[in-house]
Amino acid sequence: MEVKEKNKKLLIVVGVLLLFGGVSLAYFVTKILTNGNGGSTSVTTAVIRGARVDVEGILEFEDLEILPGHKTVSAIKVTATGNNELIPYNLIWKGTNSLTTPLNFSIYKTSEEIEVNATCEKKTKMVGASKQLSEECTITNIDRLGTEIASGRINKNDSKVILAKDEFITAVNNGISYYYYVILEYPNLDEPQNEDLDGTFEGEVTVEESDIKPDINIIAAYVKQDDGEYRQVEDIPQEGYQLNTEKSTCSNGTIPGWDTKNKRFYADNLNKSGTSCYLYFDEYVPTASETILNNITINNGIPNFTNVATTDEGVYKVEDGMYGEYSYYWRGAVTNNYVEFANKCWRIIRINGDGSIRLIYDGTTCHANGTNTADSIAVQNVAYNTSSNQSYYVGWTYNSSQRPSTTNPQTGGTPSNAKTQLESWYNNNIGNNTEYSTKIVDGKFCNDRNTTSGYSWSSQPSSTLYYAARERLQTNKKPTLSCPLGDVYTLKVGLIAADEVAYAGGTHGTTNSSYYLCNGQYYWMMSPFGSSSVGSSYQIGVFLVGYIGQLTSGLVTGTFGLRPVINLRSDVTFSGGNGTLDNPYVVAD
Repeated sequence: MEVKEKNKKLLIVVGVLLLFGGVSLAYFVTKILTNGNGGSTSVTTAVIRGARVDVEGILEFEDLEILPGHKTVSAIKVTATGNNELIPYNLIWKGTNSLTTPLNFSIYKTSEEIEVNATCEKKTKMVGASKQLSEECTITNIDRLGTEIASGRINKNDSKVILAKDEFITAVNNGISYYYYVILEYPNLDEPQNEDLDGTFEGEVTVEESDIKPDINIIAAYVKQDDGEYRQVEDIPQEGYQLNTEKSTCSNGTIPGWDTKNKRFYADNLNKSGTSCYLYFDEYVPTASETILNNITINNGIPNFTNVATTDEGVYKVEDGMYGEYSYYWRGAVTNNYVEFANKCWRIIRINGDGSIRLIYDGTTCHANGTNTADSIAVQNVAYNTSSNQSYYVGWTYNSSQRPSTTNPQTGGTPSNAKTQLESWYNNNIGNNTEYSTKIVDGKFCNDRNTTSGYSWSSQPSSTLYYAARERLQTNKKPTLSCPLGDVYTLKVGLIAADEVAYAGGTHGTTNSSYYLCNGQYYWMMSPFGSSSVGSSYQIGVFLVGYIGQLTSGLVTGTFGLRPVINLRSDVTFSGGNGTLDNPYVVAD
């Protein structure tokens, strides 16, 4: 195991504050040596069998005052990234402990993050003339954690303790995570515990490779025949087949999965040795993104974003800052990016870095580039927001007088009017129909509220204010698919970003009625533009696509159209079509 970054260490300083008569109990004060607040989160990284395993979180007593009986809950997140390697590991604590009183721990494991907290109440007990102090603690939401998977003690002079032994995780390309909830207790021994005075407890939580072998037993493999029946075969099929994940089953709660990119079987949630699986295989059908990429040529280089794209410039590849790896985007007057889905016509904006396909609404029927038609607007005459005198009204969601976090993905807040109207349309046309909604994946949408260099954000601007997208696209002509983390929204439906319009062939202030995003209508984008003087005050605006295809902007209280943007799952397939106006790709049922 290779540990690349050490966790911050925890130091508990123990001291007697109260002594009564002949019986005394310790009254404890804890301290995080590195910062003194007990609220730090750190990460260790291990390399096991070529996969990267990150462990995030610390095992700590985070309260400022601790009495015997005190409990705390620490959430430890383990994430594995790799090429579908099955990783056996032990979750371990390493450190030093000079406390005479053994620390008790119990471990729970989940596949999703759950808010679990310890609430402790101080108790006083008279024993003769002596007063004993302790705590009684309850754990909220413990019923949601399932069955305890491990328990034990950290004893005096221990330097390493296995918290959870012989765990498994499948390291996949985009990472998979488990959450371990460690309930740590300084027990009430109902006797003096003064031997712990000035003792220390410090260390880190990390992982090490386990010696156990996964031992997956494939009981039988079946292949679908031309008559529709499955028949058993001696060997797992390789080329030309894919796993039927709905029909295949495994024991011990293990979930059989299929790596579409590398075309191989993997086991998710594998947590026990001796797991048995029955696997069913169908003839391999290319995913929608594979079908598309197999039939097009990817351009090399970078187009000139100073100029509008009035001809069919084809498809380019660009680094995808939100999804990782690369996106493939359509540029100019392309005619091979039509898709029929949910009884509507859509245009492909790009294939995202994770293989999902980003589409923009084109109407109940398909339209040629530059066609002036209101049908390609899903929701007509919508204000982006109901007021424009505050900077935060450019937010897809917003909190009054607050810039979004720069380190945490955007959640919560008051929804903009455009968000409310758009999601209502989505629910009525897609979300409430499981045949359609199951083919949609949560997409990453950018609402970049960074300001242009030389400008400072204020909740109520008293002078001109510009956002970063204006500088990138109007001044520098350099779009990007990166986005500040605090402005990334994970949504079923959103709007196109100004950078995506620039990649597609639009340019600020220059008309382009030929490229595929021009529909003869004004419609909103999701990218803030800036503020300008309107009468005696400054009003805030957002980017628009103009009726003749140019990048422009409008006050958020203006009324323009909404063109929904959705993301098809990476594993959807097409049942026909070639992507043209008269023969669009058709998403399979």
